[in-house]
Amino acid sequence: MTDPRLPSRRDFMRTSALAAGAVALFSGCTGQSPAPATSTTSTTSARPTTPASPTGSPTLDNDSWAPNPTKVGKLSVTASQQGEQLLLHTLDGDRSFLAGVGLTAVLPGHLPEDFAPKAADYRRWLTMMGETGIRAVRLDSLQAPALYDELLAYNKAHPDAPLYLVQGVTIDALRAPVDKPAPLGSAVRRALSAEIADTSAAIHGDLSRASSATGPTGRWRSDVSRWVAAWVVGSPWDPRVVLATDRENKARPFSGTYFISTPQASATESWIAARMDELATHEAKRGSCAPIGAANHAATDPLSHPEEPVATDDQVGVDVNNIGARTAWPAGTFAAYRAMPYAPMFLRYQASYQTGDPYRAYLLDLRAHHQGMPLLITEFGVPASLGQSSTGANGRTEGFLSEQQAMRANADMLTMFREIGIAGGLLPSWTDDWSATSPPTEPRSRLVAPARRALFHDPLTSGQWFGLLAHDSALGGTKVVHEAPEDEMTKVAVDHDASYFYITFYFTRRVTSPVDVGFSLYDTSGLRLPGGSGDADYDVALRLVPTMSTVTMYVRRTLDPARLDGLPTLYLPRANLRGWVVEQLTLAPPMEVPGRRNAVPAEMQKVGELVMGTWDSASPAYTSLATWQLVRPDPALPMEWRLRLPWSMLTFADPAGRQGLVPDLGEPSLVPVTGMDVMIESSTPGSPANFHVDVPGWKSVPRTTERLKSGMDALRDALAATSRATP
Repeated sequence: MTDPRLPSRRDFMRTSALAAGAVALFSGCTGQSPAPATSTTSTTSARPTTPASPTGSPTLDNDSWAPNPTKVGKLSVTASQQGEQLLLHTLDGDRSFLAGVGLTAVLPGHLPEDFAPKAADYRRWLTMMGETGIRAVRLDSLQAPALYDELLAYNKAHPDAPLYLVQGVTIDALRAPVDKPAPLGSAVRRALSAEIADTSAAIHGDLSRASSATGPTGRWRSDVSRWVAAWVVGSPWDPRVVLATDRENKARPFSGTYFISTPQASATESWIAARMDELATHEAKRGSCAPIGAANHAATDPLSHPEEPVATDDQVGVDVNNIGARTAWPAGTFAAYRAMPYAPMFLRYQASYQTGDPYRAYLLDLRAHHQGMPLLITEFGVPASLGQSSTGANGRTEGFLSEQQAMRANADMLTMFREIGIAGGLLPSWTDDWSATSPPTEPRSRLVAPARRALFHDPLTSGQWFGLLAHDSALGGTKVVHEAPEDEMTKVAVDHDASYFYITFYFTRRVTSPVDVGFSLYDTSGLRLPGGSGDADYDVALRLVPTMSTVTMYVRRTLDPARLDGLPTLYLPRANLRGWVVEQLTLAPPMEVPGRRNAVPAEMQKVGELVMGTWDSASPAYTSLATWQLVRPDPALPMEWRLRLPWSMLTFADPAGRQGLVPDLGEPSLVPVTGMDVMIESSTPGSPANFHVDVPGWKSVPRTTERLKSGMDALRDALAATSRATP
C-alpha cells in the first residue's frame, strides 16, 4: 500500500461529496494550540491535526506521578496530544513516555473468558507491578469489577506512584479469528457501541450487568477515570474483514461532535471514527477526556511492503491519518499499533530494512508516516519459551529464549522506543496464558478442548510464555520406578508437573559411552533404540553422548507431529538414524517471496537438540530452556543424569487427560496413553534395564507458585530510565 497524499483545505473544498458541508465539517478540527476554555471550535487546516497539551503543568523533579488533570471547558483532561507526543499530566510535570504491561484475566488452568482472578490476585499483582516500576496497565477490554476495585484501592494507597490505565474497548466479533470474513455490519456496530457505553460507565463506577453471554458481569462501583491515560478502540483488524468492508460500503466521511474522518478515509476508517466519537461522547458527558486511538497492527498498516510473502499481510491498510479529533476533544488522538519484532514476514525480507535493525527501521517508517501524531506501541515483546514460532533479528525471536534473554530483549526495545520518539510501549502480558496457541503447535492440540488445554503449560507453545510473572506448577511427587543397588545404574526416579515429565538416572560412576533411552507408548510396532539395540518397540527415544555433552530426542517418523503441518514431502524431516527423526517444529512453510527467483525453504527448529543446564530458578546458573543436566558434585560421588522432557515431545496432545497424538493421513488423532514402557541401554553393568511408568494425568488445576521471571533487573532498569519527566 502506498501512503495517501495528504489533502489541502482547497482539495477538501473541491470534493463534491462535501461541497455543501466542508466548512461545517472541519471548523471543529483540532489545531496546534489549545482552544480557549470557553470555546469548543476553531478553524484549522484541512488535515485532522494534533491538539496541543493544555498548559499549566510545570515540569519539576521526577517525584510524583499523581494525576494533575487540566481543565478545558467542562472537561478534565488527564493526558493530551501535543504534536507527536502523548503527555500525561502529573503533579511533577508532563510525562511523555508511557511504559507498561497488559493484564489479562487469566490464571493457570483457566481461559481468559473465565475471569478467574479474584480481588486478592489483583491486589498482589498491582503491588508487584508498582514495585517493578510499571506505570501503566493495558486492558484490551472491560474486565471484572474486582480489578477496578483493587486499582482504585492501590492508587489511593500510592498517590504519588499510581498505575494508569490504557483501556481497550472491543468485542469478540473483532478479536476472534474468522473463517468467513464479513464486512463490519450493523450487528457488529450495535455490539461494539453497547460495549463502548458499558466500558465508559464501568470506568466511572456506574455499571451493573446481571448476565452476559460474553464478558464480565457484576457491579462496577469504583471510579478510576482520573487514571485513564488513553483509550484504544477495536482490535487489530483482520485484513479480510477490512477488505470486505471497503468493497461493500461506499466510503463517506464521518463528521461527529468530537471525531471526524477525511474525504480520503475508507469505509472502515470512517466506521472506526464513528466508534471513537461514540466513546468521546460518553466520556464528555461525565466530564472526562483522555486521548482515544484506534487499534491496529502491522498486517493492516498503511505502508507498502512489496517483499511480504503472505499476501493478506499487505493487502489493505487502515490509516488513522484519515481520522482526526476536533478541538472539542482536547485530549486528541494517536496511532496505536501492536508491533512485534518478528512479524509479519516483511521484517525479514523488505530490502529497505536489511541494512541495520529491521524492527527499528520499521518503527521509524511508521513514525514518519504518522508525522504529527503520537505513535504508541500497545503490544510488543518476546516470550521466554523453549519452542519457537518465528525468527526475528537481533535476538528478538518469538521463543527459544531464556527468561533472562527475553527480559533483556524487552528492556532494549523499551529503551529504543523512547530514543526514537515513540510515545510508549506496553508489553503483552503480566501473566502467562496457559490456554494460548501458536501456529507451530496448533495442529497438535487442535482436537483438545480449550478448557482441557489450559491444564497443560506447553513449553513448545510460545504464545503461552509472554508473561513477566511465572506460575511454576508443583511437582506431583517422586516415584522410584527401578532399583538395582548392585549395578552401576542403581536407581531410576520419575516425577511430573503441568509442563514436563522428569526422569533421573542414578549411576555409581561417571558415564563416558553413549546412552540410549526408549519410550514405548502405543500398541503398534516401533523402532529399535538409536544405537541399534532392543526390540522394535519404541516410539520416542533419547541419545546421550557424554563426551560431546549432547542429548538428542527423536520420534519415529510415522509419529512425527511435523506431518500435520501441511509441508510438501520434500520438506518433511527425514529419518536419519534407523528410522528416527529429530523432533522439530515448523516455523514457516516454504514460500515465494516477491522479487526472489527461488522459493524460500521451510524453516524448522530442532527442539530435539536438548539444552543442558539447571532449571532451579533459585540458582545463579538457572536457564528456563534447560531440559537435561549431568550432576556429579565430586569425582568420588555418584553421577545423576537428570532430564525434564516436555509432555508434548513425548507425543502427548493432552497429558492431563492422558491423550497421545498420532498423525493419521495428515490429520491429528487422539489415542489414550495410560503408561510408558521404558528401556535404558548403556555400557554400565546392569544395562539394559526395563521399567514401566504410569502416566499420571490430572483432572483439576495444578498447584502453582508465583515468581517474577529471572532477568527482571534489566527490565526494571529500562522502566526507570524511560520514566523520566519531559525535559
